Amino acid sequence: MKKTLLICMVAAALVCAFALPSLYAVDAPGDMVLKVPAGAKATKSPVAFSHKGHAALDCAKCHHTWDGKAAIKKCSDEGCHVDTSKKGKKEPTSFYSAFHAKKDMSCVGCHKAMKKAKKAAGPTKCGDCHPKKK
Repeated sequence: MKKTLLICMVAAALVCAFALPSLYAVDAPGDMVLKVPAGAKATKSPVAFSHKGHAALDCAKCHHTWDGKAAIKKCSDEGCHVDTSKKGKKEPTSFYSAFHAKKDMSCVGCHKAMKKAKKAAGPTKCGDCHPKKK
C-alpha cells in the first residue's frame, strides 16, 4: 500500500513539473517593428524589437496589466498607453512613456537599470533604437 502511494505521489510530481508549465506557456510573436499608433505623428523612425531576445523576462514585466490568462494587449490598445500628444508625453498613460520612462517596466528604464547593475543591457541612446531615416 505504501509503495503504491509513493509511486502515485512521484508520478503526480512529475506531471506537475513537466506538463503544467506548458499549459501556461505563451507563444510570443517573433521580431516586430514598433510604430506610433495610427493618427499620431512620428518624430523618430520605427523601432525593431525582438521578443525572442527578451524571452528570459516575465511577460508581465512589460505587459504590466496582463493577468496571465487573457490575450496580451498592445501598449496602444484602449485603456493603456493611448495618449499620443506631445504635451502629455511624460504621463504614465502616454505612448512615449511606455518605452522611455525611467521606471524599469519601460525599455529605456529597464536597459538603464541593467547597465547600472553591470549586466548585459540593451540600447539606451535614441539613435541605437531609432535609426536615421533614409
